[in-house]
Amino acid sequence: MTNSSSELIYSSKEFRWYEGLAICLSMIGVQLCSEVINQWGLYFYSPSGGVGRTVYVSISIVGYIFIIGTIWDAFSSPVVGAISDKTPSRPGKWRIIPIHGRRRPYIFFGSLLMLFTMISFWYPPIEGLSPINFIYATAILCAHWTLFSVAVIPLNALGPEIARSESARVALGTWTAVGMIVGLAFANALPGILISKLDPARTENKLSIDTMNIDQVKNLLHKQFSTLGIDTFQGTDVLIKENTLEIKGSTLSYLKELATTNKILSLLKEGGAKKLEKSPRKAFWACEILEGDPEAILKYTRDNLFKNLLPLAKESLGLQSSINNNRIVFRSKILEQVKKDNIETEFSELRNRFKLDNDYLEFILEGSSVNTEELINRLLKIVINQNLLIPRWSKNIIVITKPLAKEISKIEIQNWLLSLNIPIKIVWLEESFSPTGYRRVAIIFSILSFILFLLPVIFVKERYDSDAIQSEPLPWGQGLKDAFRNIPFLIYAGAFFFFTIGFLAVQRVLPYWAELGLDGDESTITFLLIPFILLAVISYGFIPLLARYLHMKWLIFIALGIIASGMPFLYVIGKSNMDFYWKTLGGMLLFGYCGIGQAIIYVMMIPMLGDIIDYDESLSGERREAVYNGLSAFIWKASMAGSILLASQSMNKWGNSVEDFTGVLFVGPFAGIFGILGMLLIAFYPTDWRKKIHNPSLHFTL
Repeated sequence: MTNSSSELIYSSKEFRWYEGLAICLSMIGVQLCSEVINQWGLYFYSPSGGVGRTVYVSISIVGYIFIIGTIWDAFSSPVVGAISDKTPSRPGKWRIIPIHGRRRPYIFFGSLLMLFTMISFWYPPIEGLSPINFIYATAILCAHWTLFSVAVIPLNALGPEIARSESARVALGTWTAVGMIVGLAFANALPGILISKLDPARTENKLSIDTMNIDQVKNLLHKQFSTLGIDTFQGTDVLIKENTLEIKGSTLSYLKELATTNKILSLLKEGGAKKLEKSPRKAFWACEILEGDPEAILKYTRDNLFKNLLPLAKESLGLQSSINNNRIVFRSKILEQVKKDNIETEFSELRNRFKLDNDYLEFILEGSSVNTEELINRLLKIVINQNLLIPRWSKNIIVITKPLAKEISKIEIQNWLLSLNIPIKIVWLEESFSPTGYRRVAIIFSILSFILFLLPVIFVKERYDSDAIQSEPLPWGQGLKDAFRNIPFLIYAGAFFFFTIGFLAVQRVLPYWAELGLDGDESTITFLLIPFILLAVISYGFIPLLARYLHMKWLIFIALGIIASGMPFLYVIGKSNMDFYWKTLGGMLLFGYCGIGQAIIYVMMIPMLGDIIDYDESLSGERREAVYNGLSAFIWKASMAGSILLASQSMNKWGNSVEDFTGVLFVGPFAGIFGILGMLLIAFYPTDWRKKIHNPSLHFTL
């Protein structure tokens, strides 16, 4: 096929607006069928222990489900692309549904079959911990990502195929970018809310008080709450039925915070703190010692907490079972701060006779001189020391972790109620969950994704006709070989590989950064994403204008520069001494700034990949959009694996706890370095290859 014949086929019309809208909406479907599994799959199969959720796969191996799935998808994507490029555009006997084109049949059948894998993933066969669940989840995820490639690689190949001029590709890139940003917003914001709302078994934390003297309890709690300016007995969080008072929701949260504050502040003052200030921390309870010796105050507080907690140690440590005093199991969030080295040091006689995994601890006491009471006594000291500490990043702040603060609040509230000296029964009802919420969200999102994938199948008309364009087909695998000799593609691939490692690594640590660096919680991430999405959408208005004056190469160079210069501020903001409000505001400004760069990248990916495919066509005579989109997917998956490695190793080496979270903060500067490497590579992207094709005596000007 000659170059002139290709121009004749494609020069008649650019894409229509409804084709752009169909591709835009389909990109929302792409995000919904991928991000829900990426974001929630790990937590579903191996959730936090001690909170009533079913653990299907051990935390030590659950990550391999997603690593294997990612590697499988990375290698299947280029194969899918090569098959799509070789598919005849007119339907033959093998097409059950006679859909024309070499892209649309794959989009239809891939998205249809994804309905089953996306839903099946949330139905592990064994209700509990089992290696069968690991095998099942890995197999389903590999199948899902294969079908994802079958649908998405041809979908992405439609862009460069229906838009051949650079201006049309910028316009189509804008449609695509809007869909990706909106889909990302939906995929990140909606599931967390819907999972809870659609779970019929969901119950929340609740305090139930049974007594014949309900008025005395009301007066006591009203007196405590008056310090917060809250009426305890108004609203839906407080329910009185005959002789039972139930407290839940925000009212119970306020009550726990009040109890923790009263207890800790009184201990700190008794320990010698003359002036102190409660830090507005959400990730953990903290207090700044303004006058006094923090070390001495800490020791006094630890000793007194030990005396308070010891009578209720079994309950507070979450003792699950004791079989003939030979095997004893603890399962509680309070154990998450405890380190294996501390257990080995304190229980040297039980070395290699215990298991510690996140919030799960088991001792085997058979044949030892340690009895149950002694074990609980010694373990309680370790727990208090690890959950009540002076962090490495400050010499004047005393930190009380959330799990310990929870136990302190429960004991303090019980002490208040017992001080009434009346017959009373106090019951703490913990949260309960079921997988139903996840499954219903998966069903809704999979159906919605399929509908959105159908839009380009129905409304986008493929321009390429394999029967109308006669050419000698190249051998199978030739496209992959040619791609690795394609200079523009190699530069593009290297630049995006380095940039994506850093950028995705930041996404991996974002929940840790929001919690530890900003002193926030899960909802803080939503505030960070709002300016990111808004400025990205606003940027779509002027990016096409800039593209008229700057080559796509320089627009991507600027985008990488924006993100590379912004990411190091994750460290700066996290290390600052600003309070939660100003840190969150700084984080919102940072992500809004980076949103501009991400918007440029989303828009310009289609024009640049189209330019690369045009270059390949000028040499080979074939249109191989799917091959290059498949290879791009391979690069993205490889960089995803690299981002997991970067984030996990940084946190493993330099810390991701309240005691020291430098490893979380370091990911920002590392991302900046990888972004700079991407900038250096993209600067060498050739801009004059078309001149060289028409005049072979010219050489590339990089």
